[in-house]
Amino acid sequence: MTNAIMSMAELRNQLAAKLQDQKSSLPPPTSSRIKAVAKEGFKLPDETFVEELEGIVVDVRYINALYLKPFKRGEIETPPCWCVSADANNMAPDEACNKPKEGPCSTCPMNEFGSRGGGKACKNTIRLAIVPPDATDRTVPFMLDLAPTSTTSFLKAVRALKVPMPCVVMKFRLDDKVEYPKVITDILSPAPDSIAPYLLGLIDAAQVPISRGYNFD
Repeated sequence: MTNAIMSMAELRNQLAAKLQDQKSSLPPPTSSRIKAVAKEGFKLPDETFVEELEGIVVDVRYINALYLKPFKRGEIETPPCWCVSADANNMAPDEACNKPKEGPCSTCPMNEFGSRGGGKACKNTIRLAIVPPDATDRTVPFMLDLAPTSTTSFLKAVRALKVPMPCVVMKFRLDDKVEYPKVITDILSPAPDSIAPYLLGLIDAAQVPISRGYNFD
């Protein structure tokens, strides 16, 4: 019997199919969260990174969370008052808050500029439920939380829409002019016709994860 000499290129080709089988047999990610990471891009639930993210936003939640201490990396603070709402103009403390403030968020002094330095003590973020343009009825919607520095770009894009939000593909990218993960939102194209049969089901599938508390994790 003679031993054939195999190059690494030939070996890679032979193992390519096996590698794909190994990946398809992995357990699904335990989270559906996408996280924007400065200078790196978007960290997907499977721990891989992409520089830009293209997807269809099937639903939105507006989140207010009161933080009493200045932000310090590595420290986790539980906000005593927070809210998750589908309507940015109708927000009030959640029943699960430890120490809710009185009245709606719109009249709360902690939700006004100047309540912490030049900003707000109450952090206003937006959570997006996103699916890829080629999504099917088996697709799990991803969740992307936009920090206060990223919400202006998203809201500007939404206000410019002439059709419902799930009818377009959006592109998300990081602003490379700043050191923190500021997300820029652009309208890319109409959503493909192929997603139409699944869209209402995808919106339903997003309702539980998108409505979780102030901190998705």
